[in-house]
Amino acid sequence: MAKLTIFLPDELLDQIDAFAAGVERSRSSVIREASARYLAEAGSAEADARRKQAVDESLVLFEELATTPSLDGRPSLEVLREARGRPEEMKS
Repeated sequence: MAKLTIFLPDELLDQIDAFAAGVERSRSSVIREASARYLAEAGSAEADARRKQAVDESLVLFEELATTPSLDGRPSLEVLREARGRPEEMKS
C-alpha cells in the first residue's frame, strides 16, 4: 500500500472526518472507499457510453439496410440473418 499526501479544502476534510466518526472508521478508509466507488462509477459510465454508441451505430446500419435493396432480391433482414450465420431464422 502506498502513502501519499493530498491537499483538500478544510470544509471537505471536516465533512470526511465527521462522516468517518459517525461510522466509526478511519479517515483513510473513508477516502479509500470513496475513491474506489468513484472510479467504479466512472468506469461504468464510460461502458454505458460505449454501449449506447454501439447501439446508435447499429440502428443507423439497420435503417440503411431497411432502405437498401438487396442485389439478389431478398429482403435485407434475410441477408443479414444469413451473414450472421443463422439461416434457421430466415423462415420466420
